Amino acid sequence: MLHSDMQPFGAVMQMTHRIRRTLVWYAFIAPVFVLFAIFVIYPTIKTFQLSFFREVATKQQFVGLAQYQRLFTDQVFIGALLNTILLGAAFLLIVIPLGLILASLLNSLKYAPNLFKVVYFLPQITSTVAIALIFSYIFQADWGLLNNGLRALGVDPLPLWLADPRYNLTGSRAAATILAVWIALGYYMLIFLAGLQSVPTEFYDAAVVDGANFMQAWWYITLPSLRPTFVFLILTGTIDAFSRFSDLYTMGGPGGTPARSLQTIVMYLYQIAFEGSDFNLSSAVAVILFLIMLSVTIFNFRALLQREFRRETR
Repeated sequence: MLHSDMQPFGAVMQMTHRIRRTLVWYAFIAPVFVLFAIFVIYPTIKTFQLSFFREVATKQQFVGLAQYQRLFTDQVFIGALLNTILLGAAFLLIVIPLGLILASLLNSLKYAPNLFKVVYFLPQITSTVAIALIFSYIFQADWGLLNNGLRALGVDPLPLWLADPRYNLTGSRAAATILAVWIALGYYMLIFLAGLQSVPTEFYDAAVVDGANFMQAWWYITLPSLRPTFVFLILTGTIDAFSRFSDLYTMGGPGGTPARSLQTIVMYLYQIAFEGSDFNLSSAVAVILFLIMLSVTIFNFRALLQREFRRETR
């Protein structure tokens, strides 16, 4: 009888001990969740809330979608959004092929490969503001280093670079794209290099046995094996493009001089919030930026990653 009474008591004690151990682990991770709630979840909810209001005499008045209607009828906002898309697309179309080419060359290099890795990666760990200041002097139209070299070669007329807001290969957008590629190229090269080195050499040996040449092995083995790498770089590159701020702000200020040609959506948000003190409108801009990035992430996952996962599970 005593033994049968002790069994439920022992089970209760085991359950209590298990709950206590679980609570100890939750106590360790609780500070992280608290900080995440304070600095991420609450500001996000507050941003969504502010985007539906307008400040009237220090009070918040509900206006529904009026802030969003105001944005999509604002040519400055539309221009900033188009600049963001254009600069991001130009950056990705240049840096991804270049990164892959450099990674392929470095992968076949036998002498001092680590030296080249360090040299190419140095811009990534250098202050972006410092690099942007140097490039501002390099691309200066009258006495910049680049135009001085072109003048010595007899080029006439000289490109205006950061003083030219037009859509051309020697305008401000081209200069900003060159700057972005120069900073990020080493990072993209190293990620591609890691992807190339993860491809099993047995695949290439089998291709040689089957009579495949270099281009066939590249097309049917290397590129398909790098699909996850492409997905990762396209996704992170798109996020970086839509959040680009410090280098363009250094070269063109919050207005994206000249003629707002360098103003991105984040710079527009900064100008509205901290120069115009319109936090409701800037919250609407932040919500639109959030929805764009969420849509891009979902599209990339569904179109590319999901296909890869299906292939691996077969």
